[in-house]
Amino acid sequence: MKDRTAPELTEGQQLALDQLHQIAEASQGAVAATHVAACDDRSGYLEARISIGCANLTRTPGGLHLRSVEAVTLLIPPDFPFAVPSVQTRHARFAGAPHVNWGRHLCLYRSTATEWDPADGMYGFINRLLDWFEAAAAGELDRPGEPLHPPNALTDHSAGLLVIRHDAPVARPDGPWLGAAVLHQVNDTRCDVVGWLAVEDPWPSSPEQLREQAALPAGARAFLAPAAVTTQHLTFEYPLTARELVDALARDHITPRLLLGLTGFVADHNRTLLHPDGDAPAEDDVETPAAPVDLLLGTPSRGIAGDGPRQTHLVAWHLPDFADRIGRLAADTAFSDHPQLAELGDKVIKFGTEWLDGLRTRWMRIYEARPEVTVRRDHTTPAAWLRGKRILVLGAGALGAPVADMCVRAGAAHLTVADRALVHPGILARQPYADADIGRAKARVLASRLNRIAPHATQVEALVGDITTRLSELDLHTFDLIWDCTANRIVRAHLERARRTDAAPWPHLATLMIGHHATRGIAAFSPRNATGGGADVLRRTALAAHTDATHTFDDLIEDFFPTQPPTELFQPEPGCSDATFTGSAADVTALAGQLVTGILHALNAPTDRHTMATLIIRAPGGPADAQPAGPRWLTWPNDTLATDEATGYDVRINPAALAEMRAEARRGARVRGPRVETGGTLLGVVDDATGVIFVDEATGPPPDSLLTQAYFRHGLDGVSGHLTARRAATGNISRFLGMWHTHPHTAAQPSDTDRTAMTRLTLPLDDAPARALVLIAGGPDAVWQKWLATGGRPDLYAHLATRTASSAAEPPTPALPTHLGSMTWWPGGYTTRPHHPVPVPRKGSRS
Repeated sequence: MKDRTAPELTEGQQLALDQLHQIAEASQGAVAATHVAACDDRSGYLEARISIGCANLTRTPGGLHLRSVEAVTLLIPPDFPFAVPSVQTRHARFAGAPHVNWGRHLCLYRSTATEWDPADGMYGFINRLLDWFEAAAAGELDRPGEPLHPPNALTDHSAGLLVIRHDAPVARPDGPWLGAAVLHQVNDTRCDVVGWLAVEDPWPSSPEQLREQAALPAGARAFLAPAAVTTQHLTFEYPLTARELVDALARDHITPRLLLGLTGFVADHNRTLLHPDGDAPAEDDVETPAAPVDLLLGTPSRGIAGDGPRQTHLVAWHLPDFADRIGRLAADTAFSDHPQLAELGDKVIKFGTEWLDGLRTRWMRIYEARPEVTVRRDHTTPAAWLRGKRILVLGAGALGAPVADMCVRAGAAHLTVADRALVHPGILARQPYADADIGRAKARVLASRLNRIAPHATQVEALVGDITTRLSELDLHTFDLIWDCTANRIVRAHLERARRTDAAPWPHLATLMIGHHATRGIAAFSPRNATGGGADVLRRTALAAHTDATHTFDDLIEDFFPTQPPTELFQPEPGCSDATFTGSAADVTALAGQLVTGILHALNAPTDRHTMATLIIRAPGGPADAQPAGPRWLTWPNDTLATDEATGYDVRINPAALAEMRAEARRGARVRGPRVETGGTLLGVVDDATGVIFVDEATGPPPDSLLTQAYFRHGLDGVSGHLTARRAATGNISRFLGMWHTHPHTAAQPSDTDRTAMTRLTLPLDDAPARALVLIAGGPDAVWQKWLATGGRPDLYAHLATRTASSAAEPPTPALPTHLGSMTWWPGGYTTRPHHPVPVPRKGSRS
């Protein structure tokens, strides 16, 4: 390799030359290096001329016509290999071919950030160059099945920026598409394409109509830009002069007369739109256009190589203001039916054509955002579920704010964020607010910021005030998902009650919480048709954590479900500030992201089974810390529902409790006979705030119970000890709730004996509650047999009975059988039936 000059080489350039020498020696003539010189056009670059042997390449009629040896010049940057070399030919024979820029520059990489490996150095670069020539000879620079590289236009940053948001029109089979693009002016340098109008379409006659057609907010500045879409691909590289562009367009019957006439027609319409009611510029102010003159050109140049019709590729030429004037003159004269005006119009067109011949094209920067040619970066992720949905976020704090942000960025169509709090200095440590926001309502500040993320896709509204009182202002059934990020028991209880009393199915509900030190998070998920809301699912989570024999969830109990309320609360500001958790913005954002992703996975799951679930997330520690368990889901099927008609309360019977009742009923029918009643104790709780009676567990009859076809007498043996043990095991979450018994093959309605007992309730407990649940399972033969055989639902009767103060002191009613004694049990059954006692076998005895 000969040096034309002696440039001072950087370490990287010397490495490149050394590697080129080695490649040339090893290539057996396929690559030959000639000489090296400093690059005249690019300061600091090294110019190395090499030749590539192409005689043995496979050629096709559609390939480039290559010589046996092709000479190219490598431009090696000073910081090679951390910057990519470029390559250009010393001729223009490849101009117009795919992946040839500006006639001479060969495009080897689609994305240097992902395809260029500095470790490969010049070896990788030359291999890529050889691959390019091989594909060029075979006519496969755009290989079948690969995305076509769109044409290039050398952009002028001073010409402005255009964001294409609306799918582009396509040319008709018999000719180009002509019309206008609807532009929304975002700022002084940027406009967005938000619609298209063909010349044959009805055009809006007022700014309000234009904004309405483009779905723009009131007050938005919108105008039109001339647009043409050709029937054929023009070039891989848009020209730098207007003459070359006009010549290329003429091949598709888009003449200068047509271009100038279309430009003038659109310019006249812009004056009508932007200066209504006679507010147009003075006639002598003809040099001031009503709107910028941006000519949009489309060609069928996008798509997959070898895969059907191509999509429209768009470029935009920012024309001088004079184009507005010459275009309006051309439109007013050249297309006139009046002979003298038409003759004048010909002169205007001739003048306009000569004027165009002397122009250079100023191509605007184009950012693509139209669905037909862009793919969202999150399109295969669970977040795709949020696209186009209506979302309600309760809470605009450390959890609610990032959750709302995630929903907007995922493409939610509408989002309402509700919070009553104001921004104060302390929250800036981890919430996305600024010093200037202090004293303002969080919800309004957050909504304003979120509305700037995707104003064309998402509308964000703020609801400021107490959620429990203002939620009624919203039609909750219009939402697809509710995020409860308040960590507020009152809000959860309010939602549970509202959800229970609403006849229509609620939206999906996700309840998110973070632990005291932001090291753990939980998300309770209630699908649309789940029997329980967030308060219900969190209660189930607490039960599962407390009763887990492996102690897997002890940390969860400490953080979220302690038996005793914490005595140390973190109050960051003195006085009466709400207690909160300690944690940084990084901690909160990390947990929020994982919780949201988990819920979105659940929303994307098949919906054939409505399952309540809780996701548990534990944050990582340092490399020397104990490694926490990974994400964990707990799931529950829907409860069996009954209603206490007297109170209207829901009675939610856990599947395990109902299964225990069924197992006891089946065993009783097998051992004692099909019509002998049985029963037992119920454990759970009554929640008056939400109006829900939770039935967590059901036990069978104690050994000293009396079972007959006429009634069931609940025994006392072992009951108190069992209740005490369960209360301790569940962290006082589940306790004595009431009693259940069966009416085999008979209506699930209380007998006279049951009704009398419910009015004179006495319970065999030292701390007996004032109320207890009476639950009767029964049904006609078909219903009863189906329940016993297949596990279908029996008929159920539920009543929350209240004990009167005098019940314990009064003697037993004469209407009851004399052997019922002092009623220290719960009798049930029919007094009109014969009562032949059937004892309950003790554990361990044979039936």
